[in-house]
Amino acid sequence: MSAAKFFEHIDLLRCPVCGTAFSRAAQSLVCENGHTFDPSRKGYVHFLPNAKPSKYDAALFEARRRILEAGFYDGVIRAISAAIPSDADVLLDAGCGDGTFTKALGRGVTIGIDNAKDAIALAARGGNSILWTVGDLTRMPVADASVDVILNLFSPAHYGEFRRVLKPDGRLLKLVPQSDYLKEIRALLGERDYSNEAVVSHLCERFRLLDRVRITESFDLDERQAADFLAMTPLTFDVAPDRLDASQLTHITIDVELLIAQ
Repeated sequence: MSAAKFFEHIDLLRCPVCGTAFSRAAQSLVCENGHTFDPSRKGYVHFLPNAKPSKYDAALFEARRRILEAGFYDGVIRAISAAIPSDADVLLDAGCGDGTFTKALGRGVTIGIDNAKDAIALAARGGNSILWTVGDLTRMPVADASVDVILNLFSPAHYGEFRRVLKPDGRLLKLVPQSDYLKEIRALLGERDYSNEAVVSHLCERFRLLDRVRITESFDLDERQAADFLAMTPLTFDVAPDRLDASQLTHITIDVELLIAQ
């Protein structure tokens, strides 16, 4: 399964170096110009050999996976699932992280891409049919006009690449934080509220916005869950450990907006 799934759907992939199609040579993906990539036995392909170290490490993604599996984002997952057309055959999660959302939402043939190798290794753990790839959103290893739905959840976007890989009637589902998202952590750090309207405006310059769906929920936390929320968010990057007292975080607010575009 680990390598075979990539050869089975080789037509959905393209070389991120030169943009040409792949063919199979033994257990390798080889493009028309000879660039070669080998599917890992762990179930993913590393298309980004010169990846730079990232603050998004294995510990962060493990904490994020535990939070998602505990159900804090179930309402978000239901809203996204409802926005995926029933006849979607190929789904791409652009910036998939550890793949917890991808696994919950994937259908048909699903591709996950992230530039964090630790995240993709965690996503592929245990074996599954999703095409996990370590890659760059600005040069995705995905064929032109091959994707029905792109998920872009809490992740940077590259709308030129998104337009390239989407089918003419394809759909983009982008998830962005709203003003109260993790407000308890921001309060703990003394940070102010923020707005993502600039992100919405940027999307609307490149895609047609079909709908906006806001999901807001609040939850009580135990201390382990509080520690995981503190560990999983970039809000705490570069914050001194003495400012991250999980015992002070007793509840959390999930406040996000799903942007549905075409």
